[in-house]
Amino acid sequence: MRRLAIKPGGDGLQPHEAVPFVLSAASAHGLRVTATNEAAEKTGLYAGMPLSDARAMYPSLTVEAADPKGDSAALRQLTLWLQHYSPYTRDDAADGIDVDITGCAHLFGGETVMLKEIARRLQDFGLTAKLAIGPTIGAAWAAARYAPCARVIMTRETLHDHLAPLPVAGLRLEPSLVAVLSKLGLKQIRDLLGKPRAPLAARFGPELVSRLDQAFGRENESFSPLSTPPVYRVDGRFVEPIITTSAIEYAIARLAENLGAKLISAGMGARKLVLSLYRVDGWVETLEVQTSALALSRDAGHLAQLLCERLDKIKDHTGFGFESAVLSAFNVEIYIPHQSILKNEKTRRENPDDLPRLLDRLVNRFGAKNVTRYTPNESYLPERAVQLRSALHAARRHDWKHHTHTLQSGDHIGRPVLMFSAPEPVATIAEVPDGPPIRFKWRRVSHRVTRVDGPERIAPEWWRQSDGESRQTRDYYRVEDETGRRFWLYRDGLHDREGDTPGWFIHGVFA
Repeated sequence: MRRLAIKPGGDGLQPHEAVPFVLSAASAHGLRVTATNEAAEKTGLYAGMPLSDARAMYPSLTVEAADPKGDSAALRQLTLWLQHYSPYTRDDAADGIDVDITGCAHLFGGETVMLKEIARRLQDFGLTAKLAIGPTIGAAWAAARYAPCARVIMTRETLHDHLAPLPVAGLRLEPSLVAVLSKLGLKQIRDLLGKPRAPLAARFGPELVSRLDQAFGRENESFSPLSTPPVYRVDGRFVEPIITTSAIEYAIARLAENLGAKLISAGMGARKLVLSLYRVDGWVETLEVQTSALALSRDAGHLAQLLCERLDKIKDHTGFGFESAVLSAFNVEIYIPHQSILKNEKTRRENPDDLPRLLDRLVNRFGAKNVTRYTPNESYLPERAVQLRSALHAARRHDWKHHTHTLQSGDHIGRPVLMFSAPEPVATIAEVPDGPPIRFKWRRVSHRVTRVDGPERIAPEWWRQSDGESRQTRDYYRVEDETGRRFWLYRDGLHDREGDTPGWFIHGVFA
């Protein structure tokens, strides 16, 4: 395992490198210096000292307010940008970046060349940084922060020589423990090497021994990346940065072709694709598309089309161009191939993939919440008998005829073509209180009833009642007015039942 640790420095202070410059922030004990440039360090200023003392030491000191949230966001963005070197990256304690470069360095000409390239790119961004490569996370972390050289490459054989002269703070210990060790004369890592482990753990706690073992590779340490690395991933690096939409579409087509070939070779299909476009200024633009639940996708043309339809999202964020791109497949499942339909002029049959592909395009254009389907739901109340599900949810075959037949106790009298999400109140006139209406008024229009079918009685579901819902029995009627229009009305409540307050509502229209 090879780990790369990056400790950005300067904090954007390069414009003031010639003069002392610091950042400050409020603390419980007043304003404190949070960062210094090289010129400020040469005058004796350091992070953590009171700002008043710093001004006393250097009256013409240039001071700016620190922005911890902005620094954290910028570090996170830089961590994402570094994923085009390795998919395993994470920001570490808001002051550095860890990268697992195992198996990646040879793609860039080796670790030395890779380290020089990253350092050069960071310098182009206006950042100074210390970089260290080591066989363990702890070793790389310590060297990136405390080694005298700006770039360090360690091996198992040279690990002791690099770590021994570093301060004990390089073991990622709590500041209070570092202070205690320093008072006892244990200031460098070499002072802890060769000491009996049991007394060290008994006096200073198990953390000291554990951190020491992690740094030297005697204890394993897990690496949790910022985002889950995909199993199927292809990347492309461009000779010159690309800016135009046509160039980006061409790059997407090539990446989709390579990813589709990988998925086909492995017998898999994807439900989610993520395209990451890396700008030359260290910014990352991401496009994400999903496929519907009807079918997995691995067709290069279809995948490219889905991504290209989302390019409007980044058309104003190309900056100075994209230098590389990565296309990743997530939610990958086994793809069960099926026989394609042969078409000719005499036999024109629809391709079974047409509907899933149409849903994919609609979902990624309008959003998964806006492309839905109805599925049966076990409930006697009409508004609960069906539910809306996103097209991305797994689809199952449903026997709608059996579902409706069961809900209506075997006596199917039909449901309206258009059912309202919430029933609307109507004013009615009936010959008898518990009979159907002979006239009703809805939305300021009066209707005279000429035909009636019903009632269909539906009792409330007492076991799933929520606040504000009626607990009265409903009598539904299909009625037709003098113009031939048919409506679905119901009376909520019974006249002969004590405690009921009957009222009429319209729940849908048939035609």
